[in-house]
Amino acid sequence: MSYPNTIQALVIEDDERAKETYQSIFETMADEFGGLPFRPAPPCFAFSHDEAAGYLATSKIFQIVILDLRLPERQGLPAIEGIDLGLNLLARCVDRDHFPIPALLVISGHIGSTDQARMQETLRQRFHYGRQFAKGDPGLIENEIRVACRESIRYCSVGIHVRDAGEKQFPTITPREEDLLRRSVLQQHGAIGLDLDWWSAKPGITSSGGRSKPWTKVLLGRYLLDEGRGATRPKFFKLLPGSEAASVIESVRQVEHKLTHIKLNGTITSKSAALIVTEKVGANDARPNSLPDFFTQARPVQAADVARQIAEQVGRLGDVLQESRPLKSILWPGHDIQGIREQWDRLDGPGIQGKMGAETNPLSLFSELASRADKIRLREQSLVHGDLHVINVGLDIGTDGAQAFIFDPGVIKKDVAGRDLAVLEVSALLHVPLSPETFAQVCSVLYAASDPLESDNDQSVVDPIGQNIVAFVRALREAAKGTNGWDVYALMVFDFSMVQLGGLAFGSSGNMVWDQRSAVSLPIFVAEWYDKLRKSNQKEG
Repeated sequence: MSYPNTIQALVIEDDERAKETYQSIFETMADEFGGLPFRPAPPCFAFSHDEAAGYLATSKIFQIVILDLRLPERQGLPAIEGIDLGLNLLARCVDRDHFPIPALLVISGHIGSTDQARMQETLRQRFHYGRQFAKGDPGLIENEIRVACRESIRYCSVGIHVRDAGEKQFPTITPREEDLLRRSVLQQHGAIGLDLDWWSAKPGITSSGGRSKPWTKVLLGRYLLDEGRGATRPKFFKLLPGSEAASVIESVRQVEHKLTHIKLNGTITSKSAALIVTEKVGANDARPNSLPDFFTQARPVQAADVARQIAEQVGRLGDVLQESRPLKSILWPGHDIQGIREQWDRLDGPGIQGKMGAETNPLSLFSELASRADKIRLREQSLVHGDLHVINVGLDIGTDGAQAFIFDPGVIKKDVAGRDLAVLEVSALLHVPLSPETFAQVCSVLYAASDPLESDNDQSVVDPIGQNIVAFVRALREAAKGTNGWDVYALMVFDFSMVQLGGLAFGSSGNMVWDQRSAVSLPIFVAEWYDKLRKSNQKEG
């Protein structure tokens, strides 16, 4: 989305006699700019709440809104005592996501009736340029409108270039998200634009497991600098739903204290969306490699080394503590068992299980585990990453090998030790392109062995990518060894495999699963594995 440079203003006033004053101000400025395209256009006027609400509901672009607070409900009626109608319109301006408003001036004789600190905070956070002041001095009003025009021109002049993603598919950047990106540029000294390339995107899911509209989108890019000074170092630009902003920003700040490669560059929030900018991980300026790409070019020994680096960084996030928890509390609380059953039936889960000759039904196992209130002793980590998928690992590859960096944490909190590694294990199997044959071979090696770290059947994996994933997962498990019993680790792997199965309700591309049938097969493999491990543990106990 881009804005025309011709500045269109909406003036919302209770006094129609002020129309001539505002018209004169804008005509004077238009004459000063002459034939240039960014001169102000004649403003639109609304002399009631309903008329202004009608304008704001349309697709008409307004770069500047001038708002009085004491207004009549409809034109021709007297102004209503109080400022509720004006505040309602301010909220509508804040929520105008289809065409965000760059500059808003609250000019009213009733500023004293507001919580002025709170209003100023709203104007500062929700608009590129926002000011409030009392009616009275015509010279002050004209000067503030001139400043608002200049700031609107700066806003409209920001260039945003998003590179084509090639064969990969990504959602669009919404107008509100572009607004946040523009404002981010304007907060950087000497920046005039952005050059962006897609990194990842995934849709949000509700607590019941269904699809919600907001996506979380991550782009890699640079701020473009004025006066021919080139571009900055690369940065990650994470766009996420506004409802998640406070917790995710706090998580990034906590991780920044734990891992030296995480550096928060800035944040901008709106009601519906938020932007978090962090420095690109790694020492060089090249685009990082992703784990899926790395698996296509690495050797098993290198894949194992990367897994150990990741596990070491996860370990630095928090201390490991002894705890006692009900077994069912280890499972993700947002599971939608009905949605899981629908995906199981849709993809013929019973038929796949029959062909595999597996005895343990993952849905029956899940129902049993979800009802288990008996407490078990385990170890918890005081902070975990919370979203350690393969896309949240970047790699710098040089002559000395690959350097891995975890980034883009979710909502970090205390959780079962090893959870991050279990999530990454599932992600490495389901979010990396593998042929059905290779997937089956890898799972047979990883989940059929009695020892989670060894197997006599490694030679069955022929594909180099599959060999790398086996080595990678084994190294993750080696790092997880000792934090909790293998049955607890396997339970977390099973739990996240069920999250992925339920997530097929909103599409394989949305939850990053490469092959939907693999998302059915994996819980079957892991259910058998977990059942075997817990029975072995019970015998030993």
